[in-house]
Amino acid sequence: MVRLLTAIACGAALAVAAGCGESDQEQAREVVQEFVDARGSDDFQAECDLYSESYLAELAVEDCAAFVEEQTSGADAGELSIVDVQVNDARATANIDVTRESEGGPVRIGLLLEREDDEWRITGFQ
Repeated sequence: MVRLLTAIACGAALAVAAGCGESDQEQAREVVQEFVDARGSDDFQAECDLYSESYLAELAVEDCAAFVEEQTSGADAGELSIVDVQVNDARATANIDVTRESEGGPVRIGLLLEREDDEWRITGFQ
């Protein structure tokens, strides 16, 4: 019985450690992918959950999800694709191409990210 409990504890520790072993590049890219997924599915709350506390304070809105929905309503969201993610210490930038049928080619938007409480968060747009 002790061996079984030890094996279970070791397995759980390895599973947790595997997630923690991601590089900053991988972690930042995951946040960018979560943004792309949230924007693509009109999940405004999920998008807001990726914003840093400082960016939310800068927006100075009571309901971030309603604000994002209002800002994007009526616009063709298009197809978003990650071009690249560059990490420099505790800051990162990401380029995303937005392709809309109504436009000739993709439009590039940039995301700014910073580490906040050991998690990557979106701090603004370029």
